[in-house]
Amino acid sequence: MRPDFSGEWIMNRQASILNSGAAAMESGVVWIDHREPTFRSQLRFIADGKPVEYAYESLSDGKEVAGEGSVNNLCWDGDVLVFTGRTQSSDAFWTISFRYELLEEGRRLRTVEQIRGGGRDQDNIWVFER
Repeated sequence: MRPDFSGEWIMNRQASILNSGAAAMESGVVWIDHREPTFRSQLRFIADGKPVEYAYESLSDGKEVAGEGSVNNLCWDGDVLVFTGRTQSSDAFWTISFRYELLEEGRRLRTVEQIRGGGRDQDNIWVFER
C-alpha cells in the first residue's frame, strides 16, 4: 500500500535546509489532497513578509504531461513520490524535482527539492509537520 500524503502540513523552518531563493521562506503551509493516482497540492509561504502561493495537480502514473514550455511527470519510486519538470524559456533551460516522503509514522513530510539551470541551481530539504 502506498503512502497517502493528504492533509495540512506546517513548515518546520528550523528542521528545513533551504538555500538561495528558498532561504527567504519564513513560514508556510501545504495542503495536499492525495487520492491515488490524483495528487493535488496548494502551497502558501511567507517570504520577506510577502505571500508566495502555488498550486498544482497531477497523476502519479509516470506519464509526461506537456504544458506551456514545460514537461512534467509524477511517479513512484518505492514509497517516495517523485515530481520532475523541465522548462525551456527563450533564454534558459532548467529542471526541477521534488521527492515526497513520509517520516515518523506519517507525522512528518520531507520534500527534497533540486533545481538545475537558468542560474538557479539549488538543493533544498523542506520539512513539514501535521
